[in-house]
Amino acid sequence: MAKWTNQQPQTATEGHLRLRWLGGRDGKYFRCCMCGYKFKLGDYWRWVYTNDMQGAGGNPIVCERCDGPDVRERWKAKCTAFYSEANWFFNRREESL
Repeated sequence: MAKWTNQQPQTATEGHLRLRWLGGRDGKYFRCCMCGYKFKLGDYWRWVYTNDMQGAGGNPIVCERCDGPDVRERWKAKCTAFYSEANWFFNRREESL
């Protein structure tokens, strides 16, 4: 298991800043999944496992400000809100003719 998948706080290194996070080259998407903060060298970050939670939508990376004991529940709530009727534009399905 890679060190960053142990769910322990990490410090952003040059190597982290160059990885393909979410498919973006050179750390383009190395951001907090809760607030969107773009990580810089030396920043606190943590990978949070949520694949065991139905409706949680993947494993977020969080900054120090967004991390906390309820981060998993807040992430699930954020995913639920995204897939709700309120975001109909992003979640629409083509209707059959």
